[in-house]
Amino acid sequence: MIARPGIAVTVIAVFITMLSLHAIAQPAAPTTDGVTTPTDFASIKVNGEKLFDVSGSLGLSASERAVPINHRIEQLIERNSDVPPFSAKDLMRREGETLITLGGEPILSVTEDDAKEAITNRDELALGWGEKISEAVTAARAARANPFKGVGMLIRNSSENMVVSGIKWLPRLVGAVIVWMFFWFMARLVRLVAKRLTQTDRLDSNLRQLIRSMSFYGTWMVGGVIILSTLGLDSSSLAAGLGISGFVLGFAFKDILSHLFAGLMLLTGRQFHIGDQIVVKEYEGTVERIELRALFLRTYDNRLVIIPNGDVFTSTVISNTASPFRRREILMGISYQDDVALAQKVALETVSAVPGVAEDPVPDVLIDELGASVVKLRIRFHTNSQRADYLNVGSECMRRLKDAFKLAGLTLPSGTQSIVIENLDQLSPPPSAPAASEEPVSPAKRDSNS
Repeated sequence: MIARPGIAVTVIAVFITMLSLHAIAQPAAPTTDGVTTPTDFASIKVNGEKLFDVSGSLGLSASERAVPINHRIEQLIERNSDVPPFSAKDLMRREGETLITLGGEPILSVTEDDAKEAITNRDELALGWGEKISEAVTAARAARANPFKGVGMLIRNSSENMVVSGIKWLPRLVGAVIVWMFFWFMARLVRLVAKRLTQTDRLDSNLRQLIRSMSFYGTWMVGGVIILSTLGLDSSSLAAGLGISGFVLGFAFKDILSHLFAGLMLLTGRQFHIGDQIVVKEYEGTVERIELRALFLRTYDNRLVIIPNGDVFTSTVISNTASPFRRREILMGISYQDDVALAQKVALETVSAVPGVAEDPVPDVLIDELGASVVKLRIRFHTNSQRADYLNVGSECMRRLKDAFKLAGLTLPSGTQSIVIENLDQLSPPPSAPAASEEPVSPAKRDSNS
């Protein structure tokens, strides 16, 4: 029940932005007779020079009508065969329109709406436009025959087209910037509201982080679609393109997507939480933040380790704080001459009296090993699983055990080994050395005596 306010805020934000997207994506409303009312004009140009303007007609806007006309004229200029001069014979009269042709190629249709705009009749307007097109095509073909002049014309046309395109895109670009600024503010506002509404101990920390992240990135996702629509991209075409290229994008960004889905699994799986102390690979520390992309781990020496969620999800994770208590073990040795039962009693009483040692489970002292010169005791007790308590309580236990063993007369063996030889007097005496006064007999004297 606590998570519903944050989710509701996200749903409301998505609903509002989708309404805005729907309003932007709506096409222009036609007139009652099904024909778009001409409200603008587009220029018919040859080599950057305007010949005349056409308006919207037959359900097309002025720019939609002008693009194919300019394209046909450009193809006529680039054609290798000769183009005969224009004459009245190049006009083809049909119902409601007059078709202008040049060199046997159709160029454009002159309608009654065009004649009304020019305040003339249809045939006269078609003759005038045909002559202008013919003269412009002839001049353009002659100009392009000269390489230097042709290059200059191409540069000029490209520059003019770039300027015109920039001017046409400027309002859309300004609108996209305004929409971006709006969603920049909205994304942070939604995340702030979600953070305020989910600040409660009754809600899991991972779920709080998930709601905040989804609110923030969900708002930006909808904002991105609206920004693209503002730039002139149709939302339905965009969705279809994303659907077609989904497989390619998924393969190209498989690592990023794996980290994203792993982050969702970590946030919803609740294997560990923010504030837990864990071990991931060779890193150990406190979980500071879990995002959709990576896990932020603060080590005990105050370093920040950022681990991708995919690596965390596929690795062995040790959670030191999964339980409230953690067992600690201390090994101590006594001499073979000491009373083992007394040593166990002293160790148990000493450890049980240390603050921070848990009463349940009860501490115990076991004989761990009979070594060559010492009897090793394993002292086991439980303390708080937090690393600070684990280290401090263990240190205090070792200090008190040392003092208690010394006070009880128990021997704490050192690293030096003593060799004791018993019944030394029963061993046979070594052979006596020759007297110092006796002179050793030389081999020569021994031979003479013989």
